[in-house]
Amino acid sequence: MEKWRRYVVVLLVGLFIGVGYMFYSKEPETPMVEQFVATPEPEIEPSVPTEIVVYVTGAVEAPDMYTMPQGARVGDVLSLAVLTAEADPEQLNLAQLLVDGTKVSVPKKGETVVVPAAEEAGGGTNGVHVNSATKDELMTVPGIGPAKAEAILNHLKQHGPFKSYEEIGNVKGFGEKTLESMEGYLLVP
Repeated sequence: MEKWRRYVVVLLVGLFIGVGYMFYSKEPETPMVEQFVATPEPEIEPSVPTEIVVYVTGAVEAPDMYTMPQGARVGDVLSLAVLTAEADPEQLNLAQLLVDGTKVSVPKKGETVVVPAAEEAGGGTNGVHVNSATKDELMTVPGIGPAKAEAILNHLKQHGPFKSYEEIGNVKGFGEKTLESMEGYLLVP
């Protein structure tokens, strides 16, 4: 009987060692709940150009197309184009934001700035260029207060410059009647 006990004890010890080896040698399995937990999708920001291209001409040493970072101003691009001695930069708004695809023409002293036909049709220089205007400039347009000006600026930050006047209708708070009343005051280059 003593032999029989030894045999059972050795068998149990071997069984415990074998089972213990199986648990410690395996990597822990991921519970089923964790396998099917959804991971959040990364947010995709709308594509806003980080660079713009403008054409500089007139009284500059290097008239050409210039690639500038988004948010650059007329004065920034003129520092690259280098004004000539006969240039009259006082006729330009050097603090104006540059808009992709526009032309900056530097007049000579004694010349007057030629207003593009698009500006003449939209009310001359009394209009505000929506893509480059400040909040204060936008609020000079009849019907635009602080909230609507802020809505326009936020839309520009998220979606980039407006390509047509009708696109302003995508801004919250701008319906058909509002757009009709602002036509000629709010300009899209």
